[in-house]
Amino acid sequence: MSNQAYLELQNIHQMFGTHQALQDVSLNIQEGEFVCFLGPSGCGKTSLLRIIAGLDMPTSGEIFQAGNNITQTPIKHRDFGIVFQSYALFPNLNVADNIAYGLASQQFSRQEKHARVRELLATVGLSGSEGKYPAQLSGGQQQRVALARALATSPGLLLLDEPLSALDARVRSHLRQEIKQLQEKLGVTTIMVTHDQEEALTMADKIVVMNHGVIEQIGSPQNVYTHPSTPFVAEFVGEMNFFKAQHSGAGMMQSGALILQCNPGTETTFGDDVQLAIRPEDIRFNCRADAENTLEANVLHLEFLGSRVRSLLQIDSHETPIIADISMNEMSGLNLAQGQSIRCQLPADRLHIFGGQA
Repeated sequence: MSNQAYLELQNIHQMFGTHQALQDVSLNIQEGEFVCFLGPSGCGKTSLLRIIAGLDMPTSGEIFQAGNNITQTPIKHRDFGIVFQSYALFPNLNVADNIAYGLASQQFSRQEKHARVRELLATVGLSGSEGKYPAQLSGGQQQRVALARALATSPGLLLLDEPLSALDARVRSHLRQEIKQLQEKLGVTTIMVTHDQEEALTMADKIVVMNHGVIEQIGSPQNVYTHPSTPFVAEFVGEMNFFKAQHSGAGMMQSGALILQCNPGTETTFGDDVQLAIRPEDIRFNCRADAENTLEANVLHLEFLGSRVRSLLQIDSHETPIIADISMNEMSGLNLAQGQSIRCQLPADRLHIFGGQA
């Protein structure tokens, strides 16, 4: 069995005039993987998807699909299906004809087309909707039709360009589960562009975090979240509190008047000036006074977020307040109130260290 990636991007650059949209992007995607390109607007993720689809040409670099160089291959000869944010359905065609449109260039009989359309509608949960028109469908149903059309030719690669961003939160949450289950069932290699971190974390096998035309980190959702490799990734995927700090002896960091213990050895690869970071959910309460990295804090604000409460804490000598997330179960025992003083802990094993200061 070959270890060769199904899709290989090698040193992709893209220039628009003097603007560099992509800079030396290289990436391997295995067959059957669900990969999310994640990043803010203008980071290059859509440009990269358009190059893979053949809608744009790279300034330099090469793309291989199933071992074949497709860098200059025309769109009609590429093996992919694509779903856009705007659905892009033909309003004058009914559901069946919209889905069958993708089969127009294939050698299917009328009967085979009808059978394929029925099969796809059953797959996306819209059996019996053949005769309806797009205007008669909800946004979620229209996106299902667009998905069925993209899958009509059984492509080797499925490209999803922000497919859920036009939908309301409840429909978006439901449909992302359905898309992920469908992708696993069909085993189709899938790339989805999104700026929604929750979408990427819940759907992807692998996340490619992009910023300013470069890849900041590639990894599983859990790896990217728990071990961010740059401050940008730490802040963009989830939330993070940052502290400017300097070395203060072996395994110790100083931030203002705070002396914080870090895991031994973690600080040795950085210079004198660093950034310490900790996620809001990693801050602990009800800790012993003699526990490592124990601080006194004042509760500035409390915000109820359903399953958790977000607290804004002012730590002595730290200029910027930090946020801490507390589960409702823990909250019931803490009885926190605005203006209250509380002891909290920044556990050494939950502190991230990044070189340099912002």
